[in-house]
Amino acid sequence: MKVKYNKDYFENGVAKGISGYENYRWIPELTYPMAYSICKSLKIKEDSKVLEYGCAHGFLVKALNDFKIDTYGVDVSSYALSKVDTEIKKKTSLIRNNNIRNSLNKMNIKFKFDHIISKDVFEHIEPKDLRKILREMSKITKELFAVVPLGDDGKYRIESYAGDKTHIIAEDENWWKKLFNENKFRVKSFSYNIDGIKDKWYNVNNKGNGFFKLVSK
Repeated sequence: MKVKYNKDYFENGVAKGISGYENYRWIPELTYPMAYSICKSLKIKEDSKVLEYGCAHGFLVKALNDFKIDTYGVDVSSYALSKVDTEIKKKTSLIRNNNIRNSLNKMNIKFKFDHIISKDVFEHIEPKDLRKILREMSKITKELFAVVPLGDDGKYRIESYAGDKTHIIAEDENWWKKLFNENKFRVKSFSYNIDGIKDKWYNVNNKGNGFFKLVSK
């Protein structure tokens, strides 16, 4: 079944059996603390330039901009981007054919980013496409922060992650490290938990998610 990132995916995903989303919406008491945790962990400064790859409705992009950090977002879902807050609309762009540069050109971005953040995104992408994307990312950022669900033998360690029909990659931490290393990124650090990010899932399985801090080679 080919699932689209449309209204049903984000608002009726659980009921339709296609994703873990239900009534996906802006919840500041969740997003602001997560954004703060990300800033603290990555040592993001006020003069940093940040890109979120796979920004969906732009909630993290909004929170970081509210923290006065110059942050942009790109996503493959035109539906998700239609829900972006009007204040940051100009700082988001649609990705077509995995072409990040075209998306950045639409926003007239000529600079290199200090950080790219991609949380719960890479597992949706075919490995052959992901390799190309990582190589492109290495040219436009100094550091990459990737959060992915981990799996063994094609099965997620957190069973409910299999409920998202767009999830493609269920591999372990060593597979991911090899992927990053072979595609222009050095693993600066890896952990199973960063306080304030996906805490709920850490309680379900303390090795269910991987947090990778990567440096462009």
